[in-house]
Amino acid sequence: MPFALNTNAASMNIVANLALSQAKMHNAMERVSSGLRVVNAADDASGMALHTSLQGQIAGFQAANRNAQDGISIAQTADGAMAEIGNLLSRAYQVALNLANAAGTTGAAASGASAELNKLGLAITFIKDNTYWGGTSNLVLGLTSNVQASTLNVVALSSSYTDPGVAASVSAATILTSLNTLADKRATNGAIQRELEGIVAANTVAISNLQASDSRVADADMASEIADVTRLSILGQAGTAMLAQANKQNQNVLQ
Repeated sequence: MPFALNTNAASMNIVANLALSQAKMHNAMERVSSGLRVVNAADDASGMALHTSLQGQIAGFQAANRNAQDGISIAQTADGAMAEIGNLLSRAYQVALNLANAAGTTGAAASGASAELNKLGLAITFIKDNTYWGGTSNLVLGLTSNVQASTLNVVALSSSYTDPGVAASVSAATILTSLNTLADKRATNGAIQRELEGIVAANTVAISNLQASDSRVADADMASEIADVTRLSILGQAGTAMLAQANKQNQNVLQ
C-alpha cells in the first residue's frame, strides 16, 4: 500500500460514515424528543399527508361533539322550563275545574280561584319570556320562533311554546288542551335530546378510532427509536476514534 500525504482515503471514508451516522442520530433524537415517527414531511411524505388529514377529521368530530353537547344543554333547559309550566298548568286545570263547579262560582271561593288563575297565567308567561340559553335574545320558549342555535350548527329545537293565556275567564277544557300540547312539545324535545346524545356517542367512537389510526401513522415506536439512538451514539464514538487513528497513519511516512 503506497504512502500518500495529500490524500488520506481512509480518513475521508471515515468522515463520510461519521457524517451519515450523525445525520441519522439527529433524526432519531428528533423522533424520540417529539414522540413522532413523522416529524417533517421529508421523513415520510405520504405519512405526513395522511397524518394531517386524520388530524383535521379528529378536530372536526371534536367540534361536532361540542356543538351537539351545546344542543343537549339547550334541550335540557327547554325541558326544565316546560316541566315547570306543566306543573302550573296542572294546577290551573284543577282551579278551573273548581271554579266551574256551581257551588264555587260565587263568593270568596270564586274570587280566590280567579285570582289564582290570573297569577298562574302570569307565572307561565314569565317562564316563557325569561328562559334563554347563552344570551337573553336566545329564548328557548317563544311565541313564534324556535331556538335555532345557528352558531352551534345543531338540529333546531322544536320547543316553541304558545302562551295558553291562562286567566280567570279560561275554561278547564282549554287549559287541558294546552297541557296536552305542552306534553307533545316535551316529547319532541326529549326525542331531539336523545338524538343528540346518540350523535355524541357515535362521534366519540369515531374520534377514538381515528386517533388510533393516526397513532399508527405518525407516532414513533419509542423502544425502537431509543435503541437506535444508543446504536448511533456508539457508532459516532467509534467513528471519531477511528478518524483519529486514520489521521495518525500518515506519521508512518516520517519513519
